[in-house]
Amino acid sequence: MAPNALCALCGLLIAAVTSIHGANAQKSQCKSFEFWNSDLDACVSCALCKQYPKTPSCNTCVYVEESSDVWKLAAITSFSVLAVVLVGAVLIIGVMLHRRKAQKRPLREPIEETAGPLYQA
Repeated sequence: MAPNALCALCGLLIAAVTSIHGANAQKSQCKSFEFWNSDLDACVSCALCKQYPKTPSCNTCVYVEESSDVWKLAAITSFSVLAVVLVGAVLIIGVMLHRRKAQKRPLREPIEETAGPLYQA
């Protein structure tokens, strides 16, 4: 009777190890946003946990906070506006300096003075 009991115990041990290995293999088939549900014997999406938070095994889901890109948009917009303002300021200063230099040009030809009827020489 001892050899039969030992064989039964070995068979039970092999069956337990096989079932545990099978369950672990099935769990590893789930994607990163899924978890293994032993009731359904299938991978279930973690999105279900947001709707039904008391679902078993929801604690195995890792939630990644969805970062809002509002600050990135604000930074890009502010730097773009700053660039436009700086380019506009440089253009305006350049035009003003050009006009100022143009007004200070010395005359290259002397002004001819003429004596007309109003001026008696």
